[in-house]
Amino acid sequence: MTVSETSHQAIFGNAIAALQDPQPQRVWSVIVSLFGDLAQGEGDQISGVALTEICGLMGIRAEALRVALHRLRKDGWIDSLRDGRSSQHTLTAQGRRDTISATPRIYAQPPHKPGTWRLVSADCDTALKGITYPPGGFIALSRRTALISGDGSDLADNVMIFRATPEHIPLWMQDKVCPTDLQASTRQFHQDLLKAQKLIENTTGSDPVYISALRTQIVHRWRRVVLRTPDLPNEFFPSGWMGDACRKQVTDLLALLPRPDLNALEVSALQYRNLDQTD
Repeated sequence: MTVSETSHQAIFGNAIAALQDPQPQRVWSVIVSLFGDLAQGEGDQISGVALTEICGLMGIRAEALRVALHRLRKDGWIDSLRDGRSSQHTLTAQGRRDTISATPRIYAQPPHKPGTWRLVSADCDTALKGITYPPGGFIALSRRTALISGDGSDLADNVMIFRATPEHIPLWMQDKVCPTDLQASTRQFHQDLLKAQKLIENTTGSDPVYISALRTQIVHRWRRVVLRTPDLPNEFFPSGWMGDACRKQVTDLLALLPRPDLNALEVSALQYRNLDQTD
């Protein structure tokens, strides 16, 4: 390994560390983010060797990875097939559908235009129960009123639906839409994105394993923000909301880190595995 390659890896290692999630990691959720970004296509596979090398750069131990894969197989997200001394892992059909449904929210380019929302009101406490909407697509205002994404065509006939233009959004509504913990995590994420971009913006190219780990860190932390955030106009959010700034930074960083070819990723991962066994 050349001095140049070692320096490159150190830079990317620092960027990965800068984007380490300050919240405890749910490894199974990280793996969902990884597959959603790197191997969402039908037939796309990632080997156990590649997953181990990528996750190792993110501080995830092999034992934790095995437990996470077991859970994802049990929950119907991942299929695994033994391939010699390793395994190949792929999203199930259901895993692909669920991943694809979240893709537009995660990768939408700035400036982001919010979707269509309605104010709905029901005549009883149970009328709005059991409604399934995408993440952030249903905001309960009381037991009988809510904001919903879409046109409300799936609601019962006895539910009133209003198309409304907001003229004043009180602080209590802003806090409901964007709780203080979400505001804080979004500010921290934006700062970490700036650190990572400063580290890598003058580099050219890098190893597919390092790129995969860094992309996974970015997508996973952004996914934790954007899928909790209602797709509402900016006036619904508190002053200083950093969601739009984060979206721009995520877009810029991912553009600097083109998604690796899966074959190149496997070759790189095997090289690291062989080095580990040699040491």
